[in-house]
Amino acid sequence: NLAKEINGGKQMRNMWQINAQRHKTKHPTEKPEVLLERIISIGSKEDDIVLDPFMGSGTTGVISKKLGRKFIGIEMDKTYFDEAKIRIKNTKTMSKIEKFLSA
Repeated sequence: NLAKEINGGKQMRNMWQINAQRHKTKHPTEKPEVLLERIISIGSKEDDIVLDPFMGSGTTGVISKKLGRKFIGIEMDKTYFDEAKIRIKNTKTMSKIEKFLSA
């Protein structure tokens, strides 16, 4: 179970401690990449599709692509949508060893 591996072999609790990270975009509610890595890694497998109906600046899409997931994002603000497209396009997929080391 990946959740146990991430938590040092113990069942993961319902409260996670994630260190604050500096924002990478100007979006006011940007989520930390570390948080999304954990959620997407635990909640999906490679080649699964991740849906983000409130895409914002595209952080979920960036992490999905890094982890080898397919991604569908919906965003009504054209400025953020355009920024997200560029961010996701410029993201490289992580190798299997990089994924293992980041878990």
